[in-house]
Amino acid sequence: MNGKKKSTLEYEMEKHQELWDEMNERVLKDINYSWKQIQLDLEHVRQWLKDQHHLPECRLKESDNFLTMYLTGCKGSVETVKRKLDAYYTLRGKSEIYRDRDPLDPDYQKMSDIWHQIFIPRPTKKGQFIFLTRLADNIGEIPANPIMNGYKRTININDIGMRHTKVILPSISILDYDRFPAALATAITPALVRDVRFILEKTFPFRIFKMICINVSPIVEFAINSVVKPLLKKKIKERFIVTSKGYEELLKYIDKDVLPKDLQGDYPLTVKEINDAWKEFEIENRDWFINELSEEVDETKRIDTGIKYTEDDLFGVQGTLKKLDID
Repeated sequence: MNGKKKSTLEYEMEKHQELWDEMNERVLKDINYSWKQIQLDLEHVRQWLKDQHHLPECRLKESDNFLTMYLTGCKGSVETVKRKLDAYYTLRGKSEIYRDRDPLDPDYQKMSDIWHQIFIPRPTKKGQFIFLTRLADNIGEIPANPIMNGYKRTININDIGMRHTKVILPSISILDYDRFPAALATAITPALVRDVRFILEKTFPFRIFKMICINVSPIVEFAINSVVKPLLKKKIKERFIVTSKGYEELLKYIDKDVLPKDLQGDYPLTVKEINDAWKEFEIENRDWFINELSEEVDETKRIDTGIKYTEDDLFGVQGTLKKLDID
């Protein structure tokens, strides 16, 4: 992923590097983790990756940033990192989401234009990063496989993001349901939802601080807040926000200087401009998506530990397995 010149996205990230560094130190302090211990754990994880011959060759080319994100996202649990990494590589051969990862595919390009998905390049003052997804103002004709390509882009953007920062900050996900057409809703299948949920929860090291759904219909808002949320655990209930209100609601939880200028914020770029920057960066790294990120595992080389895994398990990891807890 070495470009000849800095992309718009890299430029925006570097503008806020001092703030990212400050947030990194805060996270390490919060989870009682040090750079010295990270270096020791990095060596251990790299050696483990070398020994896992069933995993694709690209495992040997991963950056320190990528592996450090796993270590901090898993709060220093090396065994949990192994478990997630094994699932991260293995799922490529199990889910349709990882098929045909060409960012120049025409339908994928069209979907990228109408379904904006972005990580905002500036973290909040409390040390969170923002992921936002919304439809463009003028959707026009919906391309083929809209939900599949939308989910693919979610995974692709996460793959980029995990290699361009060192420490995983808690995240705030914003889902804007304004202008969400029925044609998109009917394209959502249980299999896709299952795969995306598995990928986000079991393979990526992210720690979700809040999930905010805005501009939902009043009926959905009432149903979720009155029927669903009372059944949730207190921690999850506090982190899951559903409202029929718009962007003014976000200012209760997110700094104004982090929100893009078209969302009543002071960040100098619009959602579309940030989305286009991500799109540009995907295209610049097209070969990486088609080659390294499309490599799959070779199950014939997996070491047999005598443990059998079902479809819902994480496909096997050598070492002590620990139960995963929601952060």
